[in-house]
Amino acid sequence: MKLQLLGLTLLAALVDAIPSSTNSTIQKRATPKLVVAHFILIYALTVGIKVGIVDGYTQADWANDISLAAATGIDAFALNIGTDSWTDTQLALAYAAARSTSFKLFISFDFAASPGFSDFNTQIVPRLNLYASDAAQLQWGNGALVSTFSGDGFDWSGVRSAVGHPLEIIPFYQAAQAHQDSTDGLFMWNAWPSQNNQPIDQTMSIAGDQFYQSQLAGSPYMAGVSPWFFTHYNPQTFNKNWLYLSDTLLIDRWNEILNLQPQLVELITWNDFGESHYIGITTSLPERHTYLINYLGPLHPERPSVYAPSGDSDGAIQWAAGFPHDAWRKIITPYIAAYKNGGPVTISASQENIVYWYRPHPKGLSCSDPFLGPPTGQSFPADGIWAATLLASPATLTMTSGTFSLTTTAPAGINYFSTGMGSGQPTFKLVRNGVTITQGTGGLSIDLNSCNIYNFNAFVGSTSIPLISDNSKQSPSIWHEGH
Repeated sequence: MKLQLLGLTLLAALVDAIPSSTNSTIQKRATPKLVVAHFILIYALTVGIKVGIVDGYTQADWANDISLAAATGIDAFALNIGTDSWTDTQLALAYAAARSTSFKLFISFDFAASPGFSDFNTQIVPRLNLYASDAAQLQWGNGALVSTFSGDGFDWSGVRSAVGHPLEIIPFYQAAQAHQDSTDGLFMWNAWPSQNNQPIDQTMSIAGDQFYQSQLAGSPYMAGVSPWFFTHYNPQTFNKNWLYLSDTLLIDRWNEILNLQPQLVELITWNDFGESHYIGITTSLPERHTYLINYLGPLHPERPSVYAPSGDSDGAIQWAAGFPHDAWRKIITPYIAAYKNGGPVTISASQENIVYWYRPHPKGLSCSDPFLGPPTGQSFPADGIWAATLLASPATLTMTSGTFSLTTTAPAGINYFSTGMGSGQPTFKLVRNGVTITQGTGGLSIDLNSCNIYNFNAFVGSTSIPLISDNSKQSPSIWHEGH
């Protein structure tokens, strides 16, 4: 999604009297630090074909995603919606699944994908009137939280007047002329290193955050955090073929968040497979089949529309299937706790682990890609493998990839290390006082010589050994774990 950071001004609208809701009670300016995750319901292709990522979801599917997100420490989903035929059905299922839990939801209106939201009386107001006072709705600040992707210049005063419930409106705006008199704060989507919407050979900085915060002058700011970015769509679909430098983005960005301490954090995203920044579920198989997920690895194999229209060989399935990101949640959980507590990251003995990630081929390799050339930004990533150690106390890390190897002391907390990209499956091991704490082998083999598609997505795993409830199945001696 194309982004620009341009001049922003804001006059925060404060609501003086907050009435009670029939389904929930709002405390004036109740603004605890929260972490939410962007959840995509829409998937629109420029050729006019629209396929929803969750258009076939059941309430049980929603309950499963909610359970995983809550276990990660996430407080709510920002439900990114368009004006598609499945939108209201899926909103109803999502809210129904969340009502029996402490997990919350709120709507993020995607103006970029659905210009029809400018007709707020038919597209926005009815949905907010239906859900703003729902027991599963996230109430924050002055009322029901509402957000957007884009929508610059939209005047929310008409929506406020027409909705029978107070609102806290924190949209993502990107243009200087955006009308902000009727909003309460801002969200910065741009969670990757870029300049003028172009990839740059630099790590993420806090310049964008500081700019937003300076314009907000103390009004609520929601910062974006993302682990990765790579997309490879041809001109007949999204016409997007670039990457942002993401080698160590997740940990670097969370460390920035601990220093910035914004009022809210939004994880980008739970399930955007097309841009490779998903952290959510890899499959709807029961948890007892974790070993199958680990070795088969496809994301939602029963729902090809997660990636692209059926039969479209240029869909995200080419770079997302078999590339789980679930293990990144193991890193996110302690960072969420540290952010909310205002302290450093601490790791308990039960959380000790190695989380690793790497790409399937070197950046300079010429692929036999039938659709597209290499992505813009191809030269920026390093050819390496990365391991983040989660430790309660120091231990010795050994990581090996082909002819490359690193042995080093890893301190307590979360720290990352890297070595060169070698052929085959990398291995990882942590030893303390001569005893192996955890070890494992990467579930994807690196190919230094050939590739069928330019794939700069990350394969992510951990060395944890999952508990298998199905005792009739024999687990391998070394695990790649997706959950």
